[in-house]
Amino acid sequence: MSTPSSSGNGIPGKTDFDTLKSDMKALREDLATLVKDTGAFAASQAKVAGEKGRALADDAGEKAVEYREAVADKVREHPLAAISIALAAGYVLASMSRR
Repeated sequence: MSTPSSSGNGIPGKTDFDTLKSDMKALREDLATLVKDTGAFAASQAKVAGEKGRALADDAGEKAVEYREAVADKVREHPLAAISIALAAGYVLASMSRR
């Protein structure tokens, strides 16, 4: 623990108080810088995550179009099978909804 010091003007502790004030000022400045840097980092991470999300959404959209086209092709190739599958699915859903 530090002892009160004298700055030569007869007031003990004056130098310690000034040191404490300057330390508090430096701490406030460091904290402000930390908050600013943290915000900038969070913003950059959010931007990266947004870009990844957009890329995944684009890929999913492309896959959905491919699957839709594949299903449409299969329905054109086998229309009776498609109608049978649709009827069977409808029957199963109707039976499940009655219970």
